[in-house]
Amino acid sequence: MTVRGKIFMAMGVLVMLVTAAYIGTTQGYLGSLFARYVPEGSGGGLEGLEGLSKYVLGEMKLKALMVTLFVACAVVILGYWLSGLIIHPLHKLIAVMRKVADGDLTTEVPIKRKDEYGQVGEAFNSMTHQLREAMDLRKRLVEDIAHELRTPLSIVQSKLELIQQSPTDVKPEVLLPLHDEVLRLVHLVDELHLLNTAEAGELVLHKEKTDLNLLLVNLMELLQPEADACGVTLRSEYRDSAWAQVDPKRLKQLLLNLLTNALRHTPEGGSISVRIDARDLSGQIAIGITDTGTGIPADALPRVFDRFYRVDSGRGRSTGGSGLGLSIAKQIAAAHGGYIQVQSELGKGTEFTVILPWSHDSSKN
Repeated sequence: MTVRGKIFMAMGVLVMLVTAAYIGTTQGYLGSLFARYVPEGSGGGLEGLEGLSKYVLGEMKLKALMVTLFVACAVVILGYWLSGLIIHPLHKLIAVMRKVADGDLTTEVPIKRKDEYGQVGEAFNSMTHQLREAMDLRKRLVEDIAHELRTPLSIVQSKLELIQQSPTDVKPEVLLPLHDEVLRLVHLVDELHLLNTAEAGELVLHKEKTDLNLLLVNLMELLQPEADACGVTLRSEYRDSAWAQVDPKRLKQLLLNLLTNALRHTPEGGSISVRIDARDLSGQIAIGITDTGTGIPADALPRVFDRFYRVDSGRGRSTGGSGLGLSIAKQIAAAHGGYIQVQSELGKGTEFTVILPWSHDSSKN
């Protein structure tokens, strides 16, 4: 039973008690008074009526006082019960809230009821659970950023120390690694800023009617030299008409992140296939990117979109990955009202599918 139901039930009981007391004093008790007064009366006429009136009024006052005391006691008892019903669980909740305010996020409200207080306790426990996850995420993020910055900063520091110790002019080959590491740091900071903006729901999109076929053709041409250098074959499959209301710059960044990730994990002799598939019934369009790479373990699939997460931690820096590409891709898809699905099998490859709202028009106008 809910707290509101218990309060209404208590008030109903109180009303019934008062009503029963009123009926008993005004009807049943009057009859007994008359019956009692008749043998005690001293005569009839007006004197008898006056005596009867005084007798009845006196008895009524006495019984009214008794009823008042009875109702007052009932109200006190019910009030004490109701106050305990309301305040006792609040005291437990306040005690837990104070512990959480002091930084103890492991404390939870014991839930032994299904009414509104139980629902409040469940909501509070859910909130503390989310806070713990946020704290853990922040801790991991700080550790990951420190790890990502440590290597390039160490390179810059060692090169600068070498320059300071060199009595001759600095050679270009000494400065080039410095420039590369600075560019890496700038790229990392830019990606972190973009990711934070997207996760906060503040990513500004400049949507326009975009030919996805043309966008993918341009991307494939852009990546072809790198694919040739890696010995990877690029394949594509387009639709006759594939238009969507998107931000072409952001969508290109999303697909570029997925394609470069596929190149990074596809060995020489492998292939990467891109296809566009319309889902007419659901009003969506799917862009699939499939590689014949190393694949992703099943237990790692839920984390592939986490910041700085790498299935093979030893490959990230050597292949130029910042560990943010998939996270950014996911947020860009979400900003467009879409999402990304991933399927993978170790030793056979991985497929990322970008699902976006589809514009059925076949022309820009």
